[in-house]
Amino acid sequence: MVKPLLGTCLLTLLAACPSSKGPAQAIQPTQPTIADADKSTAPPKVEACATPARHDLMAVDWTPELRGDLEVAMKEGVALVHYDCKTLTLEPACTLEGSYGFIGTTRREKQIEMNTNDEVAANLPISGISWLTEVGGKLDRERGMLAKLVSIGKRSSAKKVAQRAELAGSCDGATHFVRAATIGAFAVATGSRAELGATLTIMGKGASGTSESATKIASQDGDLAACGTATPDAKAPPDQCGALVRIELEPIGGTAPAITEPGTIVDVPVTACAPGFAFADGACRRPDVPHECAPSAPGDCAKQCDAGNATSCATLAVAYRNGTGVAKDWAKASELATKACDGESTLGCRVAGLAKVGGEGTKQDADGGLALLAKACSAGDGAACVDLGTAQLGSKQLADQAQYSFRRACYGGGEFEGCAYLGILYADGKGGVSKSGKLAASFFEKGCKEGSLRACTGLAKLLSAGTGVPKNKERAKALYEQACNGGFQPACGKK
Repeated sequence: MVKPLLGTCLLTLLAACPSSKGPAQAIQPTQPTIADADKSTAPPKVEACATPARHDLMAVDWTPELRGDLEVAMKEGVALVHYDCKTLTLEPACTLEGSYGFIGTTRREKQIEMNTNDEVAANLPISGISWLTEVGGKLDRERGMLAKLVSIGKRSSAKKVAQRAELAGSCDGATHFVRAATIGAFAVATGSRAELGATLTIMGKGASGTSESATKIASQDGDLAACGTATPDAKAPPDQCGALVRIELEPIGGTAPAITEPGTIVDVPVTACAPGFAFADGACRRPDVPHECAPSAPGDCAKQCDAGNATSCATLAVAYRNGTGVAKDWAKASELATKACDGESTLGCRVAGLAKVGGEGTKQDADGGLALLAKACSAGDGAACVDLGTAQLGSKQLADQAQYSFRRACYGGGEFEGCAYLGILYADGKGGVSKSGKLAASFFEKGCKEGSLRACTGLAKLLSAGTGVPKNKERAKALYEQACNGGFQPACGKK
């Protein structure tokens, strides 16, 4: 295995790594600090996270070397890092079996403005602090920092949970694995607030920033204009539009998701921030702005939804759909989900689509529901792709399309149940595919390795009968036991 030279060096401004040929060498020159720009300016304060949690981070302040090292790690297996809300460390000596698949997604643009020094430190811990020196050491009404992100795809692992026992190598420092990376292009500008937006708009049209003094491009990767040719059906990103824009981290030792049937939503992901911050519109902000709520706090979800946070509307919709913390009310769930979907929440579109397909709390509208599920699936929601596939299987006219929805979920959509359902299609010869035990086994094998107990059970059945694979009663029994012990009841009592 090729090991990146960075080793376990901190992905921070102070990064310096041992070379294979000699003493440690800094990969970039010493960076100035805020104090160098303004002796009276206190450095921003961001506390470390007490325990590992799920995080969604911008990668716009990383050096090209750092992004390159992560890309290498993602090609060799599932990438592992140490992250504590203040620093990020790549852990290349620690390995986790798995892989990433790419899917194109609906093209989206987002501009994220940093309003305070604390926000810069909380969201851009690698280079953001040094960029502050270019605006006098602090942000105010005249000086700002603006990031423009264009996303056109995702590289995702179908693995949702990783236990420490699965790790191999030197892993004491590993706290998270990289579940997914958003792909596209970005540019970050600093300087005059009056000209920041104009500078990035010009760059988005394929030209360079023209301001000589009022603004400065602090970081850029990819070509914002080149991303205009991307499509959700693309098998690879366009040239000059394959940069790492964001990464999604899952904690090592996280709780396994509940085993559910398609159309059932139990686990709502919560994006964590450093203490004193909350996730809002793509960044960690102080909680005095509309932000994502915790599923366990429906009262706050209602408050944040009313204030305009679409994700909180979707979270509250799930609560009403399931009767969790509030009285079950499918009509209210459908109404809130529609509002969330209008606000570009993929979870909202998924819930609204399921409501329409099933006529739950709203007039049944199969075509309208399928369209909303397709919208969420195209945006990169693998679970919505599985819901879409199962809904398509229920239609004689659309059954043949189910395989593509499941395939999208399995490869790049980050949803291992997509692999399981692909295996079921080939095992049974349904959904427009020819029956093939060999292909069914390959999909079951992939899904089982990623964590799908449904896929493990399907593989056990093939191994027990010797269908498409050599008969192996011993392994079949072990897989049935694994699935049963994990809570998948259909596997219990099987041999």
